[in-house]
Amino acid sequence: MKIGFYCLVTALALSGCINLRHIDAYSASALASVNQLNEFDDGFTQHCRDRCRFNAIDSFKIYRKLNCPCKDYERADSVVRILVKATATYFIGLSQLSKNNLTHYRVDPLKKALKAEDLKVFQLNKEVVNAYSKLADVLLHAFTDSFRQRKIKEYVRSANPSLQLIISKLEFIEFQNLNDLLSFKKERLFEQSEVLLRRQGLNEYEKQHATEEYYQGLEKIENSQMQILLTSRSLKLIAAGHQKIDENLDKISATDLKQKLLSYAKEIQDLIMEFDKLKH
Repeated sequence: MKIGFYCLVTALALSGCINLRHIDAYSASALASVNQLNEFDDGFTQHCRDRCRFNAIDSFKIYRKLNCPCKDYERADSVVRILVKATATYFIGLSQLSKNNLTHYRVDPLKKALKAEDLKVFQLNKEVVNAYSKLADVLLHAFTDSFRQRKIKEYVRSANPSLQLIISKLEFIEFQNLNDLLSFKKERLFEQSEVLLRRQGLNEYEKQHATEEYYQGLEKIENSQMQILLTSRSLKLIAAGHQKIDENLDKISATDLKQKLLSYAKEIQDLIMEFDKLKH
C-alpha cells in the first residue's frame, strides 16, 4: 500500500515511478563538496589573526594576549557559513526527493537571517540577500504535505536562479577574496623571513631554522590555496550539474542526463578526494 502511495505521489511529479539515482548521486557529491567549505584551515578570521601576529613580530612587541580587531573577518566567515548551510540544506532536500524519502524527512528552517550589511566585507550587492531569502523560502515549503502533491521540478526550478547566484558568490568569495588574502599572507611571510635572514648576528643554526620555518609556512599557504582551487572547480561543476537538471526537467530520466550527472558526480568526488589528501 505504501509503495503504491509513493508511486502515486511520484507519478504526479514525474509521470511515473522512475529511477532518479543519478539525481541522488549528483546531490550527494554536491553536498559533500559544499560541506568542505567549512573545513578550510585558513579562513578570513585566521588571516586576520596571522596578520596581527605578523605586525607584532615586526614591531618586536610581546603581549600577554594578542587582541586583534577581527570582527569584520569573523562576520565574513559567518556569512560563508550561512551561504554554505543554505546550499547544503538544499542538496539534502534534493537527495531525499530523488530517493522519494518524503514521509519522515523535514528540512530544518534556515533561522539565521542574512542582511545586506553582512556582505559589505565582500563588496557584494543585495542580490545575494534576495537569493538567500528565496532559497530559504523554497526550503521552508519544500516538504509540506501540499508540496508532496506537486512535481519535483517545482523544487528545482524555483531554487535554480537563487542557487546559481549563491554558488557563484561562494566561488567568488573563496577563490577571489580568500585567495587574495592568502597571496598577501605569502608575500608578508617572504618579506619577514628575508628581513630576518639579513639581520646581523644570526648564526648558521638560527639561519637554517628561520629558512625552515619560512618553507613550512609557504607550504601551508600553498596547500590552502590548492584546497581553494579544488573547491572552486567543484562549485563550478555543482552549478553546471544543477543547471543541466533544470534544463532537462521534462526528460529527467533520459539516458544522456543520467550519464552527464553521473559524470559530474564522479568529477566532484575526485576533487573531494584530492582535497582530503591535502588535509592529511
